[in-house]
Amino acid sequence: MKPELPGFYYDEEKNRYFPIKGPIPGAKSSSSSRTKQKPEPKPEQETNYQKRTKLKALKLVYSRELNGNVIPVNKKMSNFRDEIQKTQASYPVVWRYGSTEDIGDTALKQFQVDVQTPVGLTRKNILVAGSAGGCLSILRVSKDRQVYDGVIECDPVSVLPCKENDTEEREAPEHILRPTQPCLVALSSISSIELIGRSDASENSHPVNRALITTLGSTGRGSIFILNVAEEVNILTPRSLQGNVSSECTIWTADCNISGSHAAIGTDLGAGLVDLETGVGSYFLRSKSDVFALQFHQSGNIVHCGLRNGAIVSVDLRERPGRPFPRLTRHQIRYQSSSKTCQTSTKKQWFELQGNINPSHVIYMPSSLTCLKTLKTSDQYLMASSMDGTIKLFDQRMVKRGVGVQTYGGHVNSHTPIEFGIDPSERFLLSGGDDCYTRIWSIKSGQLMSENKFSNSVPSVVCWSAAERQRDRKDSIGHGAWLGSREAIFNLL
Repeated sequence: MKPELPGFYYDEEKNRYFPIKGPIPGAKSSSSSRTKQKPEPKPEQETNYQKRTKLKALKLVYSRELNGNVIPVNKKMSNFRDEIQKTQASYPVVWRYGSTEDIGDTALKQFQVDVQTPVGLTRKNILVAGSAGGCLSILRVSKDRQVYDGVIECDPVSVLPCKENDTEEREAPEHILRPTQPCLVALSSISSIELIGRSDASENSHPVNRALITTLGSTGRGSIFILNVAEEVNILTPRSLQGNVSSECTIWTADCNISGSHAAIGTDLGAGLVDLETGVGSYFLRSKSDVFALQFHQSGNIVHCGLRNGAIVSVDLRERPGRPFPRLTRHQIRYQSSSKTCQTSTKKQWFELQGNINPSHVIYMPSSLTCLKTLKTSDQYLMASSMDGTIKLFDQRMVKRGVGVQTYGGHVNSHTPIEFGIDPSERFLLSGGDDCYTRIWSIKSGQLMSENKFSNSVPSVVCWSAAERQRDRKDSIGHGAWLGSREAIFNLL
């Protein structure tokens, strides 16, 4: 008798084995064939950022001691500093500051200033915060705990990582002092805070003593203010708009060129260029779609504008006619937008723009723009976010293809104007979401490094710490970022 082979049966007439594909009529099945092997349960798939968190910093340091700065990671060679920063991005440390409710939920900027005091020039770090209630507050930031008359000490509380019973609470790297009275109480929301004469994150950056403040506008009357912090008593000067820029407009956003001579403002009528010394301005882009986001190109000759209808246009300021009220070129631009009646079909729509633009270089996002920024290391890369939760990185040399070179998944938004942040090293992207989670991505790979909920309200604005602190923490993720929400102001390392 022929021996039994698992999975086969023997046919005596044909004198050969055949594979068992099913029950053989009249054949007696063996006990081995009756018992079916149960498939092993598939392990739950972990997200990319969860896999990254398994890479411990101690293991990286040990590998560096053996191999130097170039270390093996996941069967590939990588830079030690890059891997340490990725690990820190997966384990952010966050503090919440008390007595900062409803003061920094719409605009937030930190910068260094040289203040004239009785003992001479003193360099200080300040955090300028704007709220939806129209309050503008100037907070003093210091490494050491200090007490002054007429200020409120904002006590930091560690909220991430979660404190265990037997662990000591980490000491906050920064302390905040808030004045008892705000610097300004406007009639409408503070829409933007921008530094005049922008400083970079390099060690040779100079202090910035002035800032541009804009308000959204009550019944369509946005305002512009110049904040001077060079004196111990801060001076806030209103700047009235002159020229053909209407004062009866809503100011959604603003940005200043590097020299600090002009500001671009995004309004419900288009985008205008304003001389900060005289207040004289003129429109360089007219549109029936509001300009929600804009930013100067590093050269100062181009302004990128993000519209309510999802279009991103780049306007060249160099070829504007030299007349006080230039006549703008009209463009009829066709774009595709999702149909509300049928999601599978698209309909062609036309909209009109007036300005010095190239219609073939228009970029489109799925919905209204919320934030727009260019990378300093390569000004051809433009990052944009829209209100449907989409965040994309575009290469402006490839805009005719109409696709982004990188997409950052996991962001949640439906209607909130959320500002994302790019750290000074331009390795990581940081943004809050409508679900009150704060997420960190790798800009290069698009990988979601971490997502954490430490606020019960939307972290809607992000800014980075001053250059002095960045030099102290070169290896830290984001070099220290500030996040503003209605609940409080947070500090993230």
